[in-house]
Amino acid sequence: MDDHVPPPPPAEDPDGLSPPLRRIRTRRRTTVRGDDPAVTEMPLFPLNVVLFPQMPLPLHVFEERYKEMVNRCIHEGIPFGVVLITEGAAEKARTAPASTRTCSVGCAARIAHVERLADGRMNILVVGETRFRILDTHEHCSYRTGITATITDADTPDHDALPPLTTEVQKLLRDFLTRSLALAGEKLDTLDLPDDPEPLSFTVACVLPIELNEKQELLEATDTAARLACERDILLREVARLRRAAAARAPEPVTASRYAALRSRN
Repeated sequence: MDDHVPPPPPAEDPDGLSPPLRRIRTRRRTTVRGDDPAVTEMPLFPLNVVLFPQMPLPLHVFEERYKEMVNRCIHEGIPFGVVLITEGAAEKARTAPASTRTCSVGCAARIAHVERLADGRMNILVVGETRFRILDTHEHCSYRTGITATITDADTPDHDALPPLTTEVQKLLRDFLTRSLALAGEKLDTLDLPDDPEPLSFTVACVLPIELNEKQELLEATDTAARLACERDILLREVARLRRAAAARAPEPVTASRYAALRSRN
């Protein structure tokens, strides 16, 4: 693909967010599905990870309260909600789970596969479904449950801008993955990316090598075009970084003048 001019280095930000994510925060809107949205209660799993719709996530479940939660979800055929633990609360989550602080927006996780181990632990694979906002929480079970309302992306006013933006992000993501694997001595096999802008934006958000708080910003954003534009800017930055890394590793080209000092005078 054509070379892109790298964007200027990100400015300092009090929240630790890069300029693209600062812009998306200022444009963020929360849309609750329907005038009278269906509100549901679901088990919550606080984790140091951000789950996105349609994305897979493997988990190792070993704590008793979460083994109980997973067994309930399997038995009742219901999802649980993955919510990001707020910064600095990871240790508290292990010692005082009832008081663990999390972000208010998460993603429902549907259990797709379960591997039960001999000592009762489980390896599970979940797939993200819908996003939700927590309205209230309860501690009446051994694990936390949340009263949640589904959130969705708002309609994009300029639909004509989405197709070229989607195509650009697809190309940048392929370029990013190709260059990342090349640095590891591997090649990118065939890669099928969503053509639908919203699923593509979640795929990119899952792959991007950014901080968890930045991924959370992308999860909470409800403007598909704004999310894709933010991801385009981040991908441009990352591709430029990978290009510089590859250039630094490239061997110096062999020329006659390179070995002139070693030439025999005989």
